[in-house]
Amino acid sequence: MGTILAAAPYEEFVRDNSPVLAVVFCLILALLVIRLVVKTMTRMILLSTLLLMVLFVYVERNNIQECTQTCECAIAGIHVELPGCDPARI
Repeated sequence: MGTILAAAPYEEFVRDNSPVLAVVFCLILALLVIRLVVKTMTRMILLSTLLLMVLFVYVERNNIQECTQTCECAIAGIHVELPGCDPARI
């Protein structure tokens, strides 16, 4: 009998406040899901940016190599001058 009486106040509290507890639980769960989604999206954006940079360097590799040999650079269609580049030294 003592156990039933000891649990009665807790059961009464839960019964009276169950809508509030359910809302609090849903809010906590929503915050955890939002945090997970934000972290995942951040990682995906950083990964895609890195992959685009790698793709750009791969596509422009011939222009970059020519630039180091002749000091005349056109990377992505834009003429670039290298300071201190002397074709006679190469």
